[in-house]
Amino acid sequence: LKYTLYNFTLGRGGDGPEEFFKGYKGYFVCDAYAGYNGLFRPTGEGSPDIVNAACWAHARRYFIKAQDTAPRLAGVVLTLMARLYKIEERIKYEPAYKKMVARQRESAPIVLEKIKPWLDENVTLCLPQSAMRQAIGYTLGIWKELNVYLEDGRIPIDNNLAENAIRPIALGRKNWLFVGSETGGHTAAVLMSFTATCRKNKIKTWSYLKDVLQRIQSHPARRLHELLPDRWQNLQAASSKKIPIL
Repeated sequence: LKYTLYNFTLGRGGDGPEEFFKGYKGYFVCDAYAGYNGLFRPTGEGSPDIVNAACWAHARRYFIKAQDTAPRLAGVVLTLMARLYKIEERIKYEPAYKKMVARQRESAPIVLEKIKPWLDENVTLCLPQSAMRQAIGYTLGIWKELNVYLEDGRIPIDNNLAENAIRPIALGRKNWLFVGSETGGHTAAVLMSFTATCRKNKIKTWSYLKDVLQRIQSHPARRLHELLPDRWQNLQAASSKKIPIL
């Protein structure tokens, strides 16, 4: 993934995601935030255009929290989840079809034959308001979606890439509580998209922005895509190879 893209909305309702992903078809890796539910509504043909692939990291966090009051029970599930992540680490750089084969052969038995029976067995043994019951309930509530990653090697096991991308915003949220205006919020999203993408592609952000601002007035509009951070690297390389005319 070469790009990090931020979007700004005035609220946390479902209108924002639905507008942003209008026309998109494919998988969507996320937590159980209700604002995303509208994305997964079936179309006129009976199946949704966007398939919800739930995040295992979010499910794991509930069991980490439950360790404080039920360390033995939480340890059982966390150990099994750790095995799933160990498999993912081993196949991290494999092509998608090999990932799918490994998941079907190694991960699926852990998910279906070990984790699911354990959840079903223990859900009624825990107090309704306990952290462990909440962890089990959350996981069972999105169980179908948690299994989606087993079907396609292109789907990550969690959305930690997105979580890491928004961590700086979450840490600075109180300082950035007021963006001045809605226009300021959209501008901040655009600028942060560029800077985060530069970091992802190991590009010096200031060098990129300075060069693009100098080029953009004379750069053909039909070729603006060349000024995207990853494409800009190629443009820079081509420019450095030009032989000056004396």
